[in-house]
Amino acid sequence: MDRLSHLNMNGMDFMYALGLLGVFVAACLLITVINQMVMEPYLKRSQLKKRMRSQKREQEFRAKIFKAYQESRNSPVVSLMGRLTGWGRVDNLERQLIQADIYIPPGVFILVVALMGSVGLFLGARFLYGIWFWVVGAAMGCLPIFILRWKKRRKTARFEKQMPEAMELLARSLHAGHTLPATMELVAQEIKAPLGTEMRITYEEQRLGLSVSQALRRMGERVASQDLRYFVTAVLVQNESGGNLAEILENIGSLIRERMQLKGKVQTLTAEGRFSALILMGLPVLTFLALYVMSRDYIMPLFSDPLGKKMLGAAIGSMAIGAWVMKKMVSIKV
Repeated sequence: MDRLSHLNMNGMDFMYALGLLGVFVAACLLITVINQMVMEPYLKRSQLKKRMRSQKREQEFRAKIFKAYQESRNSPVVSLMGRLTGWGRVDNLERQLIQADIYIPPGVFILVVALMGSVGLFLGARFLYGIWFWVVGAAMGCLPIFILRWKKRRKTARFEKQMPEAMELLARSLHAGHTLPATMELVAQEIKAPLGTEMRITYEEQRLGLSVSQALRRMGERVASQDLRYFVTAVLVQNESGGNLAEILENIGSLIRERMQLKGKVQTLTAEGRFSALILMGLPVLTFLALYVMSRDYIMPLFSDPLGKKMLGAAIGSMAIGAWVMKKMVSIKV
């Protein structure tokens, strides 16, 4: 009897394990069916929509570039600035804006600078006196220019990080027998913005009638990158004198990688100096704020007494000069 009950228990355990196995197999089949019939089509549609959005964005970029170029030719603001001060040349300012991915006409940018300066002068006249009136106005007016330069440097840094991979992809595609325009289209598809977008624009420009040399020169004007100039110069020289372009691009890619490694070493070696400069610049400000919170009566003569205002202005000016000097000391061009 005990033996029979033991066999029944083993049979029940086997059936239970078999049932769990069936549930597991059914769950796997269900997940596979859901993945094949729902998830994969959804992911494919998402990728297609993303690709279509990227192409639409690139077309909008090209349209904005052309529109800004045409409108800037007849801008009265740019013409007036060029006649009065010599600043505001269409070609130079427009190139700076495009290099920063700011797609507005130069005249509009000049108006934004003037408007910000006027707002700064108004705020300075409303709340401050003396030299601070002009300091606030100049700072507010220079803010769009600082943003322009910051966006330009950021785009250039991102572009140069993608250059080695792009050069290797171009070289491999040329070794495989593709033409240069075809390799540029491949790079535009495989590499993200900003390099992929610029390659796409260059490819479309040569398709619309420009020569490859002209399209590459225009790309060199849209991006403020020394590494890109190496690539453009190499292609232009190869078109005129001949040579193995794939090998040239491989050498350029190796050169860019070495430059990036050297930049990394320079950043490491100058990290102590940059950190020291940050501490030296932040320490007076933190000390001032601490004294303002703990002993406001002790610090208020800097704002109420005329000599205190002069001392405060001299301190800010000396800090600005010191920051500029320390920046020049730790900034090493590679």
